[in-house]
Amino acid sequence: MQISLRPVTRENFDDVVDLKLLDHQQDFLASNAYSIAEASLNPALRTHAIYGDERVIGFVLYSRPEETDAQPGSFGIWRLMIGAEFQGRGYGRQALELVLREICADETARAIHICYLPDNEAARRFYASLGFRELGIEPESGEMDAAVSPADIRWTHRTGA
Repeated sequence: MQISLRPVTRENFDDVVDLKLLDHQQDFLASNAYSIAEASLNPALRTHAIYGDERVIGFVLYSRPEETDAQPGSFGIWRLMIGAEFQGRGYGRQALELVLREICADETARAIHICYLPDNEAARRFYASLGFRELGIEPESGEMDAAVSPADIRWTHRTGA
């Protein structure tokens, strides 16, 4: 299956919002509808529908640095989800690598952060396999903050970059 990132539009909005997680994952991630609403109010946020061939299979939301940020060049992946019926096939890894390539194409990128609940072992292993290192628990959210620099990403898929 060919994985690609495309803008969230009126045409694919319902497909993105209708994606479901596995039952045990429900508490790990905000809904796609909430994430799209959040992005509509924050110009630093970028959304993408994740496609497998011509079908929506996931969603990603990331933040670009803002002028007021304490750490210039710091991007944050806020949401990454693959629909329940498409999980376990490597699509999430391919999609995340596409997002990382998009971020790394920005010459200002210095660090890419991602957060997850500390008891989400699958997320911990997944992000570590790409080179993310845990930095510690965020006091406000209670989530683990992990980061990777563009030079330290462990690529596994060729995407023409």
